[in-house]
Amino acid sequence: MPHSTNGDIKITVVGAGGGIGQSLSLLIKTQLTRELPNHRQALLALYDVNDDAVRGVAADLSHIDTAVTVVGYEKDKIGEALGGADIVLVPAGVPRKPGMAREDLLVINAKIVRGIGSSIAQYCDLNKVFILLISNPINSLVPVLVKELESKSGNIRAERRVLGITKLDSVRASAFLHDAAVEHGLKPKSNTLEDVTVVGGHSGETIVPIFSQTACCDALPRDALEALIHRVQFGGDEVVKAKNGAGSATLCMAHAAYTVATSFIPLLTGQKRSITGTFYIALRDAQGQPINNSAKRLLGMINDLSYFAVPVEITSQGVGEVDTSVVERMTKYERERLLAPCLGKLGGSIKNGLSL
Repeated sequence: MPHSTNGDIKITVVGAGGGIGQSLSLLIKTQLTRELPNHRQALLALYDVNDDAVRGVAADLSHIDTAVTVVGYEKDKIGEALGGADIVLVPAGVPRKPGMAREDLLVINAKIVRGIGSSIAQYCDLNKVFILLISNPINSLVPVLVKELESKSGNIRAERRVLGITKLDSVRASAFLHDAAVEHGLKPKSNTLEDVTVVGGHSGETIVPIFSQTACCDALPRDALEALIHRVQFGGDEVVKAKNGAGSATLCMAHAAYTVATSFIPLLTGQKRSITGTFYIALRDAQGQPINNSAKRLLGMINDLSYFAVPVEITSQGVGEVDTSVVERMTKYERERLLAPCLGKLGGSIKNGLSL
């Protein structure tokens, strides 16, 4: 299937047979037509190394009465699954289990992601495709994927096409902020939850929720705010514990990934020339130079770390201008108590990914 230039959208889910992949594919199949202009068509390509799983998911979803076409691709058909994709969503990998940190997954999932990256370089148009990585640990795996693509993409700026999805952190922050506000008698003005910008990385103390830039932050007691921050940072552990070894966060992650994926539709269909969102991205190119002047400014604020989650502009050319204002407006507490430990731990995660 060709790219969206002729009116069609192709979204490929790599790892469609897993917990996140199945839920994400269900959301795309049932909800995507709401986001598409009437004259546009969509193909949902499902890929998994588990042939039985992907066959089953594809057959199951194809019985749902929406106009999104679903095709499943088995283990040896990854080229067909990836060819012509506008968006590649990658939830593939081993999920966390109780007592397991995201870093424990690195060696196993790095091998999986590296293989997927090699296939993307071979079968996708790296001047057009957007690669949205979900697999953990994102802090290390985005560097792994960028490095793999750079090694096979020639002069194409592969680092601008890879975006680590950290949206789940802001989803949790918004949900938990609402809960805390209600608990402390702060009646919400509407049913629409307040967006919370979260920067840094995507595990533990590398997650930096910027509650100071929300409307009700000042009304919360300091101890409630600190508890809120901790809950956002370790919300994944909460789900892993609740499932008692049966899995990690899949439903909320699928929701977050779907929200991100559909935000690209106006860009792909020409309705918008750019979109914005917070992603974990490469701030330097293959030659080690800042990807642009705004990235260079951010590098000066984050100890020169080459990867960071931050609000960015996305155009058809990939990652564009970086919004440094959210970091510049952080409070002293957020800089000293949140950003400083984030940078130390995030630097180690990036180093681990690049060393593989």
